[in-house]
Amino acid sequence: MRTVSTLILAAFLAAAARPCAVEKPSEASYAPGETAPPPDSSPYVLLVADEEDGVDFPQHFYTGYETLLTALDVEYNLWDHSESGEPDADDLAPYDVVIWVTGNSCGRPASDPVYGHSALSLAEEQTLRQWLATAGGRGLMLSGMWIAWNGIADADSEDQMPSTFFDWFVGLDYPGDNFTDWIDVDDDWSIEPTQSARLITEPYDIDWLSTENFPDQLESAVGWTEAHWTDPDGVHHHKAVIANEGYNWRTVLFACPLEAVSSETDRRDILDRVLVWFMEGEENVVNSTWGEIKAREW
Repeated sequence: MRTVSTLILAAFLAAAARPCAVEKPSEASYAPGETAPPPDSSPYVLLVADEEDGVDFPQHFYTGYETLLTALDVEYNLWDHSESGEPDADDLAPYDVVIWVTGNSCGRPASDPVYGHSALSLAEEQTLRQWLATAGGRGLMLSGMWIAWNGIADADSEDQMPSTFFDWFVGLDYPGDNFTDWIDVDDDWSIEPTQSARLITEPYDIDWLSTENFPDQLESAVGWTEAHWTDPDGVHHHKAVIANEGYNWRTVLFACPLEAVSSETDRRDILDRVLVWFMEGEENVVNSTWGEIKAREW
């Protein structure tokens, strides 16, 4: 069973998401025929930094996501989970996109009576379900090596716990190898696109920054897979990234966290494709950078 050090519970303080100083692109920066993001939808993105649950010595990677969002000219707000506690439905309501980053936290399985369901609490799962389903065109990106392990893994029965959020919205089919055949990832590993990939378009080298290891291996039950975990011998293991979509929502789960992709350019390109996919309409596919996205047409 994977374990991490004992959690010193952080006090949950009531606080609003704090805005980050990223200027919204002006209309003048768009080429003729292109349309700036609708002004009443800005900021689109809420970045949730949730990296301190269930680990004594958390690593903080969320600033790297801030760097990427800034490079893409995306206006966003930051929600510091350790200061503001769990966001509720009203906190998420203004946003079209939520990026939830968990770092190396939450290494205990969901069946752990103390630390289970701490990457995403059951209340947070319910909040995200409500947020995804109540308005059109919303996208959720989950980035963390143990989000699935901490949310649905029953280490006693070596099986996947039922979860409407993970089963339906994430579309997760949790491989049994997560209980018996862990992968020990290092800088010689990579992720490689699957045949169904839309977001991971080429192989990417890994720079494994986390002090923890044995990340989740994923499969998709109702959506599709994006990338294989690939070892130094070129052998594919279970998936590192899966994606799913419903009538008016889209989700992607990175068990290979975005910060583990070695090149900043590659990280930026992956995030750009995720944001474009979240925000494009069913009838209006826009293959461009974030600044060229047109209004959604769900």
